[in-house]
Amino acid sequence: MPDSFDPNSSVPVLHRTLRWQDAFAFAMAVSGGLFVSFGATMAAIGALSAMFIWALAAGIGWAQNHLFAEMASMFPDKPGGVPIYAHEAWKGRFVPAGALASFGYWFGWSAVISVVSLTAGAIIQVRWFPEATWALNLGFVQVGPAQLIGIVLISALMVPNLFGAQPAAWVNKIFGALLLIPLLTFVVAPLVSGQWNVSNLTWGLGQPGADHWGGWKDAAVWLYLVGWTAYGTEMCAAFTPEYRSTKDARCALSSSGAFTFMMFALAPIGVGGLVSQSDAVADPSAVFVNGFAAVLPAGFAGDVALLITIGALLMGVNASMADGSRALYGAAVDGLVPRQFEKLNRHQVPARAVVTAVVMNILLVIFVSNPISILVAANMGYLLAILLAVSGFILLRIDRPEAPRSFRLGRAAIPLAVVTTVYGAAVLIVGAASSEISGYGGTFELSIGVGILLLSLVLFVIRRRFQDRLPLLRELQPDSEPESQDSRA
Repeated sequence: MPDSFDPNSSVPVLHRTLRWQDAFAFAMAVSGGLFVSFGATMAAIGALSAMFIWALAAGIGWAQNHLFAEMASMFPDKPGGVPIYAHEAWKGRFVPAGALASFGYWFGWSAVISVVSLTAGAIIQVRWFPEATWALNLGFVQVGPAQLIGIVLISALMVPNLFGAQPAAWVNKIFGALLLIPLLTFVVAPLVSGQWNVSNLTWGLGQPGADHWGGWKDAAVWLYLVGWTAYGTEMCAAFTPEYRSTKDARCALSSSGAFTFMMFALAPIGVGGLVSQSDAVADPSAVFVNGFAAVLPAGFAGDVALLITIGALLMGVNASMADGSRALYGAAVDGLVPRQFEKLNRHQVPARAVVTAVVMNILLVIFVSNPISILVAANMGYLLAILLAVSGFILLRIDRPEAPRSFRLGRAAIPLAVVTTVYGAAVLIVGAASSEISGYGGTFELSIGVGILLLSLVLFVIRRRFQDRLPLLRELQPDSEPESQDSRA
């Protein structure tokens, strides 16, 4: 194991203790995203349409992972993953792009903590406390049982995340193995359950007389909303400086992308055939609870399956804390946010970033009580980070064609980057601007997303102008000295 401190740098570095299987275990949490918002998608556009949206988004995410694998091979010692690659690509043209990508990405991943915890709290309430309809009145806001359960889960899961990536990875390996049980239950449901009915697989996009561009705008909005989880396997890039081998990042990105695509294509067919769209409309958060009830016998077996599902959701909290904290740490190391976030604790964990995420998510749980509404706010920065990264791939091929790469894609790389850039821009613009179509978004949620991006620029100015005394809009050449106060951009 290498030392935890680089003698040539004043910044502590992360231990190289991970294999690709460890990152794959973290990324398995992405599949648990089905339990968060598939019910809402199915309620809005039907089970078959929802499956198409989720599978398409996961396929795009898998394709993008190949671009990120090459970028990871260019920057094997850079912590932070995808947003840092975006910064490297854009810093020669517009340095603040890196700040927007890094903090938007951090908020997108960190907000998953509240989304998943709220969903777990809702499942616990629906199954074991269905009569708990009270709300705690705090004067300025009311907090219900699901929110309180979510806050307790967030606080509890912060503790193991302060002890290092390897222990956190082992936790996810255990929960990941358990996650396969509910996922495979729905994959095989059409074969083993007499309750599965093909007539439940309804298509709700582009029906005769439909508004919103014949269903295209609706599709873009839901692709915007599910992007937070469908692209999530790119988190494997964030652990690049902690891998033992240069091949681990590529293996983790490729395998986790393929696994998620398979789950997003198969599991929705199973649960969609078990639950009618009208039942999904009545209670989107109970879709998987009702699905288990249709497959498994009532009582003990069903409760065990639900407990496993809750564990799978909590592994998403674990993965989000791990990935988000490293993104914020990487942004600090690269001079994009205040240097206070560079500090690691004695376990070589970005503890300040973890605590910051916990506090932010407790506030989100209190003030934005619907998980899907949180996604509307969080996705703007996250999808912008992904867009800047995939377009940054093109810039890196133009600006640094001969830069060392331990892995290089073939001739299809640039066309793939162009297609995913155009696709990503369209989904981001149309999805964010029309999020109210989903029934969960609106001015308030979008204002939060815009506010987070503006905050990223404020933090960037604090770091560049007041801490590092560097130009705001352009990067200094390697042999340049910091400019005088009068000449800064």
